[in-house]
Amino acid sequence: MAQAKFSVVLLIVFLVMFALVDDSMGCQASLGDCRICAVKCSAYGKGAEAHCDYRYDGGACICDFPCKEYKPPPGPPPKL
Repeated sequence: MAQAKFSVVLLIVFLVMFALVDDSMGCQASLGDCRICAVKCSAYGKGAEAHCDYRYDGGACICDFPCKEYKPPPGPPPKL
């Protein structure tokens, strides 16, 4: 009987863990080269963080942002 209760509790713990992980995952966008990376990333909202990934030739601007907050700005993207 104790084994069955433990199995049910373990199952509930894993279900709660997976539900919380999905909510905390963010989105990511690659925004070209590293010039003015922070400015390009700021269009994704106040929770966005920009960094340059130098594993690519010349570096790539990577923007991490919360998925639920992002709303694309109205109109065409700005020309840089």
